[in-house]
Amino acid sequence: MGRRARAAAGAAVLGLSITVTALGASAASAAGPAVAPPPAAAAGESCWYAVDTGQSLCVTTGEDLVAAVAEEKGVLLIIPNGETVSGRKVDARREAALAPAGLLASTAVSTIYDDNNYGGGSYTMSVSSGSCATTAFGFTDIGPLGWYNRVSSFKSYGGCKTALFSSTNYGGSTTGYSTSLSSVGSMNDLAKSWRVSG
Repeated sequence: MGRRARAAAGAAVLGLSITVTALGASAASAAGPAVAPPPAAAAGESCWYAVDTGQSLCVTTGEDLVAAVAEEKGVLLIIPNGETVSGRKVDARREAALAPAGLLASTAVSTIYDDNNYGGGSYTMSVSSGSCATTAFGFTDIGPLGWYNRVSSFKSYGGCKTALFSSTNYGGSTTGYSTSLSSVGSMNDLAKSWRVSG
């Protein structure tokens, strides 16, 4: 199944909740605008999903995800220089130089990985506006993403911290909130929900 067909098929996935919570005195939950659901990652793929716009893309792990997002989606995916995504080190200067002028930007807040030490396939969550200082982002159920029993490490970016939970809806055992963990220890391959906060 091609990338575009998988994205359309992902829209049929039921039971996925993307949570965006406004932080502050009341810590109230904000119902964001309706967005397309994220794609499910097939074996051997790495994916990107912008939680606020619903834009997404999956590529074969090892392919340059940042370049593919710019080319196919018209979005400059901002990931810190030297970080690993889709099995490749990000060269932020090169990516910015090659990106056409006027691209919309989406800043990565967290990436989960198949393997320890940030290896293997990955799934990156990004936002086009807002930050972890004021908003929490997350998936109450990562099964529809194709990520049950897979997460072995994670990275957070831009002042964000990531947590993984052994049950859906941010329940059960947890590891985090941390900026990065090269190994999630006893939570290895057990995560069922994923949340990012400041």
